[in-house]
Amino acid sequence: MITGKNSTFSHHGLLFLFTFFWGANFILAEVALLEMSPISFSVSRFAIGGFAMLLVLYLQCLSDAKRTGKAFQFFPTIEKGDWFRLLLVSVLGATLAPWLGIEGLGLTHGSRASVWLALGPAISTGFGYLLSTERMGKYGVAGVILAALGTLTLAYDGLQPGRGYWIGDLLLFLALTMTVIELHLIKPLARKYGSISMVAMRTVIGGMLYLAIASPSLVQENWLTFGFWTWFAILAGGAIGVGVGQWIKVRALRSLGPTRVVIYGNLVPVAAFIIAWLSIGENPSVYELIAGGLIITGAIFIQVIDVIKRKARTSPEDDELSVVTSGKHE
Repeated sequence: MITGKNSTFSHHGLLFLFTFFWGANFILAEVALLEMSPISFSVSRFAIGGFAMLLVLYLQCLSDAKRTGKAFQFFPTIEKGDWFRLLLVSVLGATLAPWLGIEGLGLTHGSRASVWLALGPAISTGFGYLLSTERMGKYGVAGVILAALGTLTLAYDGLQPGRGYWIGDLLLFLALTMTVIELHLIKPLARKYGSISMVAMRTVIGGMLYLAIASPSLVQENWLTFGFWTWFAILAGGAIGVGVGQWIKVRALRSLGPTRVVIYGNLVPVAAFIIAWLSIGENPSVYELIAGGLIITGAIFIQVIDVIKRKARTSPEDDELSVVTSGKHE
């Protein structure tokens, strides 16, 4: 049995390893899109990853029920008045966001998409601050400003002659915005019914709709002609990157706390840039590096430094919700 310092080291080691796997997922998607349509690839990996994540969440929920002595209910009975919010959350987070996200990646490239998604903490904090649902200290404000500068830099780069990334950038930004809105809308449901149960139900409902939308594209794919790396991106990227990745993050969250866990999430774009350079010889532009640096630094200011300085406390449900809802982008 691993305990104490060895347990902490194990969590950090696994998070560090998976930071590179999550970064590689963006590059694997870029490679797979050479053989598949964006929506076919996205829904295929979503199905594999969603099944793996549901299995992990089910076992986690069952374990928690045994540990606490509470009744086990993976899919709770939803009150009539909460169904509209749940359906809206499902469509935004498990249908439209992954769909727009993969279309945006197809019009840009993997490491660039990872930088856009790193903008999430800044948009979420700013959105929550405007709605008076989140507090923000001076370091948080500084982080939002840094992230905004990074956004402008990345947008400017996408508009440069010969780049033609602006449509893809717009789709990625819209996908990220939908994810942020989903996160804020699902919080009341998570506090009422449990974060794991709500993420599971959102995944099933939104995933079924996504599969129905993608079915015409799926039947047109030449599945037997796909290469090794395309299948690896679908199967391993989904099952390991999403399913096992969620298990690692939830375990680490409960042992290390949210502040330490989110640091690794902020390093995913760095890993994506390194892997893209080593594997497919993709060199980021100067503007992408500057934007990435500003956005990642801004996220660390918001999620780590501001939280520590303000001694902010969040509920375990909110922390767990933030972790499990981030899985669909990795």
